[in-house]
Amino acid sequence: MSDITQPGIGWADLFRGGRAPLVIALTLGIWLHAADSLLVVTTLPSAVVEIGGDAYVAWTYSLYMLASILIGATTGLITLKLGLRFAFIVAGVFFGVGCAISAVAPDMAVMLVGRFIQGAGGGGQVALVYVALDRLFPNAMMPKLVALTSAVWSMLAFCGPLVGGLFASYDMWRGAYWAFALQAALFVVLVVVAVPHGRRDDEPDADSGIPLLRLLLLAGGILLVSAAGADPNPIAAPVMIAAAFVLFGLFLWRDKHAGEGRMLPPSPFSPATIHGAGLLMAFLLATATISFFTYGPFFLERIFGVSPLESGYIVAAESVAWGGAAIAIANVGLGTERWLIRTGPLVCLIGLVGLAFTMPNGEIWPIMPFVLMLGLGFGQMWGLVIRRVTESAPSADRERTSAAIPTIQMFGYALGAALCGVIANSLGFAEDAPIPTLQTISFWVFAGFIPFALLAWWAA
Repeated sequence: MSDITQPGIGWADLFRGGRAPLVIALTLGIWLHAADSLLVVTTLPSAVVEIGGDAYVAWTYSLYMLASILIGATTGLITLKLGLRFAFIVAGVFFGVGCAISAVAPDMAVMLVGRFIQGAGGGGQVALVYVALDRLFPNAMMPKLVALTSAVWSMLAFCGPLVGGLFASYDMWRGAYWAFALQAALFVVLVVVAVPHGRRDDEPDADSGIPLLRLLLLAGGILLVSAAGADPNPIAAPVMIAAAFVLFGLFLWRDKHAGEGRMLPPSPFSPATIHGAGLLMAFLLATATISFFTYGPFFLERIFGVSPLESGYIVAAESVAWGGAAIAIANVGLGTERWLIRTGPLVCLIGLVGLAFTMPNGEIWPIMPFVLMLGLGFGQMWGLVIRRVTESAPSADRERTSAAIPTIQMFGYALGAALCGVIANSLGFAEDAPIPTLQTISFWVFAGFIPFALLAWWAA
């Protein structure tokens, strides 16, 4: 970690030395994946009116997430096989083709095919961005680069309700998908121009075939988690989550013995290594903090009585805090860095506890400091954690480790959302649930994740 305190790295340095097209390409890749939720939330109601398929609305999200996690988990292996530039091109083409299929979809079945292909491209883009940050930039630039990508997420979260409102107001759902297909084409052009061709000198060969059995185990676990989140049965849902963990355990066991064909780095969740502890913390903290994004809008609208637009901006405040914190800490030294990493999960933990006790009261201002804490806790350490995790991984596993960071984070979000659904549904969550029931639920969907945040603090 010799360059952690390297002086003289400024924001302008990110764009010097011919790096500007590369930085623009990587931020566009993040933008396309981040904008997906905006695209679907704002266009799907209009799409369903035209093409039908109300019963399959949830699958437009689940299939995208499934494909994103599956491709994200194999991105390190794909990069070793194809090279970074070609892998980026394939991901961009997949995203664009998926958008085009959704744009011309005559029915929901075709739309779901488009969403799966789009998810494969989006998940690949994000995982490859992390590989590129590690491979193509000095490690000393990592906090600023992660802060820049966090700012893209924050900007999207803040502008999202307005942009989405325009698409919804003019009933342009097909045009929205075409617009993103064109942006994917621009992304591919930038990748061709900016991403170097070829392989690293110390890059190992990966000659193994497609890990079909491991992909099936991973897909089965993800589908069970998604089904558990949608199942209101308080008995069936925990059983499905338990079965999902069995499948994930089998996946990890098979992957551990796959040699150079591994999808993940060795011992990916072992606290005995820096990269294992970092990945474990990322998984636990993502699981713990997704509850506000998942159920916050429901509580804000039904308990607080705010409008959907107001609710959207309150939820967006968490992302804005994340981005602001990431920018603020981009120049810290080694001593401060350790403190920020070790206290980040603690800040999130305080946010969870605060929301558990203030959310049932139905007043906006008391909850806002704790909403911001969820974002601040992640933002103050995320870029620093990414640098330590990738830097500590064995040289032969850096691509796998870099790609695993966003993939494991996405899986944490998926598991957290499913557990939120189990808690809420077992306590009586429904469209006509009375306010006292909603208040009880609004306590437990935050308090129930305090153990996860405590374990994440320990891992940090």
